[in-house]
Amino acid sequence: MMKFTLLFLALLPATSFASNFLVNSNKLFNFAEKSFPEYFSPAEMTTKGLDDYLVRYYPDTDIYIGTRNEDVYVHGDILKGLLKAGIISDYVELEPDSDALLAILFADNHSNVQVYGNGTVIAMLPDDLSGSRHQKFIIELNSNQTLLVTHNIGLASRINDLSSGDRIEFFGEYEWNNEGGVIHWTHHDPDEIHVNGWILHNNVIYQ
Repeated sequence: MMKFTLLFLALLPATSFASNFLVNSNKLFNFAEKSFPEYFSPAEMTTKGLDDYLVRYYPDTDIYIGTRNEDVYVHGDILKGLLKAGIISDYVELEPDSDALLAILFADNHSNVQVYGNGTVIAMLPDDLSGSRHQKFIIELNSNQTLLVTHNIGLASRINDLSSGDRIEFFGEYEWNNEGGVIHWTHHDPDEIHVNGWILHNNVIYQ
C-alpha cells in the first residue's frame, strides 16, 4: 500500500472528488472483477479511500485498481508499475446525478426510497443523543433542494471533521418532509436485512 500511495502522490496533484464518485467507482471495480478475473481477484474486495483516490486491492494477483475523479489507474508488478487505463465511462455507463429523482420524491410526497446523491453541507446541527444516536446536518443539492441527513453514529463512525461548505456523497433512504426531505440509513445493517448505506467525505467512507 505504501508503494502504491507514493506512486499516486508523486505523479498527480490533488483534486476534489467528482459527482457520484463512489457509486461510479464501485460500478467500474465490479465490472473489472467480472470482466478480468485473471487480474482482479478475489471479487468484491473492500473499496477504500486513498487521498484523492478510491482503490481496491486484490491479494491473489497483487494488483490495485483505483479511480481519481473520472480517471482509472491500475498498478501491479505484472503491469510493470502504474498505468492509466482511461476513464470510468470507457467501461461503464456513469450513474446520473439523483437531483431529478429527489425532486420528484419531494414533489410527490414519497418515502422509503433508497437513493444516492451528493451535496454541500450548509448547516451543522447538534447530535441527537436520545435513543439511537445520530449526527445531523443539512445539505444542499445542486438543484437547491435541501436535505436533512441523520447519520446513525451508533452503527457507523461519526464524521468528526465535517463542517459547513464540505461536499459529501451519500447512499441512504429518503423520507419526505415539507423542507426537502430526510436521508437516513447511511450505515451498514448488522442484521443484513436492509441495504447498506454510506457517506463519503474527504475520501473516507463512513458506513
